[in-house]
Amino acid sequence: MAEHFDVLVVGGGVVGTSTAYHLAAMSDCKVALLERGQICSGGTARSCAIIRSHYSVPSNTALTVKSIEIFSDFAAYLGTPEANSGFVRSGYLILGAEGEVSDKLVKNIRMQQQIGAKTFSVTHKEALEFHPLLDLSDIGAVGYEPCSGYADPCLTTSGFAHAASLRGVKFSADRRANQLLARGTRVIGAETDRGPIYADCVVLAIGPWTRDLTDSLGIETYLEISRHSVLTLQSDAVYGHDLPVIKDLSTENKMYFRPSTGGMVLVGTGDHGDRVEHPDKISEVVKDDFALTQGRQVSHRMRSFEKAKVTDSWVGPYDITPDWNPVLGAPDEWEGLILAYGFSGHGFKMAPAVGKMLAQTTLGQNTEIDITPYRLGRFNEGALLTGIYGIGSIS
Repeated sequence: MAEHFDVLVVGGGVVGTSTAYHLAAMSDCKVALLERGQICSGGTARSCAIIRSHYSVPSNTALTVKSIEIFSDFAAYLGTPEANSGFVRSGYLILGAEGEVSDKLVKNIRMQQQIGAKTFSVTHKEALEFHPLLDLSDIGAVGYEPCSGYADPCLTTSGFAHAASLRGVKFSADRRANQLLARGTRVIGAETDRGPIYADCVVLAIGPWTRDLTDSLGIETYLEISRHSVLTLQSDAVYGHDLPVIKDLSTENKMYFRPSTGGMVLVGTGDHGDRVEHPDKISEVVKDDFALTQGRQVSHRMRSFEKAKVTDSWVGPYDITPDWNPVLGAPDEWEGLILAYGFSGHGFKMAPAVGKMLAQTTLGQNTEIDITPYRLGRFNEGALLTGIYGIGSIS
């Protein structure tokens, strides 16, 4: 007989497992999670896992403030003593070039403080006490978040998954959803490569792969996929694991870097990246000009990295919407379907709180944080979520 659940979560990344955990923790629903590969084998596995609250869209800040609370006491929050997200509270420094960007940075910090973010402006001298390797000679303003840092994407995702399993969520890995099943305008489950799974509600949390299942329903997702490259650099000296994450708004590609395993630096960008047709068709080759550009920018910001060597590189997909912010909630004209996609580089840092909000939405409860700004209909309404820094992963 075909399986039937109250809720079927499709996607075993950090958003999907967070949602499944919260559904099980907040209700007695019969919940299943479907993943085409293994848990944390998709986009989450390629995440740089930076945790911060610096956004200029207020609802983004609210979600990340809540997520930082969860990361800060992960095991206690999940009720599983063995859970470990790998969170390193290294702090987060955001650098603004002299002029307009610095003015926006200072103004934005005031907005964030009103929402509850632990953030404030610091002097160059104070910033260098946190991170002595920086050259701030061309920087105007600096913001600092002492409670932010970075974590381990696989540990975080498996932590949510294990806690969900202990609460009765049924996991089905290596099982692909080929299409959503619908009766009229109601989604009733998913057809998989091992037969159908029926559910009263389907939560679709597959990020860059969303259109594989929504196109057949005629849902306009406004979704674009891009390819982002990351590399690690090694200098002569060991790069401390507790040095703050750096976001450099003075660079054109909105570069960021953080400590990486083995005393190295992980470097990425907050720009658009290279557009691709499908996430399964991404080239794994990191271009030489990208490595050269990032190397120059890092060595400009940290003189000790002028002779640094590239030790590793990889690529990952971004699921980007027109305003670089996610779509959360039910699409118009469809019942029994909850969408979660378009995180545009924000997904990992938002996932703990987003999972809770999606669970509350699915259960018909009032959400702790209002997610109506993330409705799919905003693109037709002209209600885009564009922050003061413009389009990009810092919005």
